Amino acid sequence: MPLAQVIRVAAAVDVERPLEQVWDFAVAAETFPRLMHPLGPIPGIARVEMLGGRPLERGAERLVTMTDGSEVLEEILDAERPSRHRYRWLRPPAPPFNLLVRTGEGDWRFAAAGRGTRVEWTYTFDLTSALAYPLAVVVLQLFRRWMQRALDRLPQEMGAA
Repeated sequence: MPLAQVIRVAAAVDVERPLEQVWDFAVAAETFPRLMHPLGPIPGIARVEMLGGRPLERGAERLVTMTDGSEVLEEILDAERPSRHRYRWLRPPAPPFNLLVRTGEGDWRFAAAGRGTRVEWTYTFDLTSALAYPLAVVVLQLFRRWMQRALDRLPQEMGAA
């Protein structure tokens, strides 16, 4: 059986706040550094800048500066308030991650859930080759934990905002 060249990881959280309020807070550029802290070899997010002063909309680009000084250029694929926020990397990640992963696509989905909002975040990674799969599975499980920790901070940060 051939090895896969795509890996998906996912995380989710329930937030006891209205759907629109959660979407607005979660996708704001200034929120990402508050949620996404370093975890082991995975850097946190230091800053997010929408390029050209564009709003968060399909086709816009943003520069994500990581706590290790590396940068990720992203293209916004969807920004459908209050249900979806999807983006993809326009360049390979910084070393050594680039040895395993060619590109990534993040997909945040927001849905009403009881008296609050369910946030589901999925990342799909295209691997550099099928040979990268065994190590990528291990590394990307750590990335999934990084995602989950970020989402777990969301309700607390919304309470502080």
